Amino acid sequence: MITDYDLIVFDWDGTLVDSIDWIVDCIQHVAEEQNLVKPDEQSCKDIIGLSLSEAMLKLFPATSDADKLAMIELYRTRYLAKGSSGNDLFLDVIPVLTTLKKMNKTLAIATGKGRQGLNRGLDGTGIRSFFDYLRCADTMKSKPSPHMLFDIMKESNIEPRKTLMIGDSTLDLIMANNAGVACIGVTTGAHSHEELKRHASLACINNLKELFKR
Repeated sequence: MITDYDLIVFDWDGTLVDSIDWIVDCIQHVAEEQNLVKPDEQSCKDIIGLSLSEAMLKLFPATSDADKLAMIELYRTRYLAKGSSGNDLFLDVIPVLTTLKKMNKTLAIATGKGRQGLNRGLDGTGIRSFFDYLRCADTMKSKPSPHMLFDIMKESNIEPRKTLMIGDSTLDLIMANNAGVACIGVTTGAHSHEELKRHASLACINNLKELFKR
């Protein structure tokens, strides 16, 4: 299956990096610090993939613009305090990326993170060199808009029919569907197999190694 595609686009959080629990913790910390009702775990997971600004607005719609900016800063401060290392990667990430590059695949990331956070994650985990294109929600329209995928395909000159999106969130898969791109859900992050299979045009897998079993 993977041989049918020239451009493979990955989400970051929950797909390459085991960071979902920490993101939930950071969001709930923000609510506590601002004396707001703490959102439950699944509500926090459901906004992963949106830009921080959109995520805060969805979780805390009654907050003012000034409070929203303060919440974004609180989130970033706590998130960045943890640091980033190769230990954050799912175990199969480096072998999978290495194999894909040996197959001459073009690799990209499309994430709801800001560029500062993604750069920090790439440098901390040591996998920056695998990727040809990076797109973030602070400079492009957030998921589920197809904007990031359209931009990657335009710059790489690779057609939608030769492009594959891989993500752990329904937002990743809806973005792919909106772009006319094939997609695979991976159950290592925000959403369950049942939720992902509603939107995954090709398959749902339990880990990235299963990409080569189909």
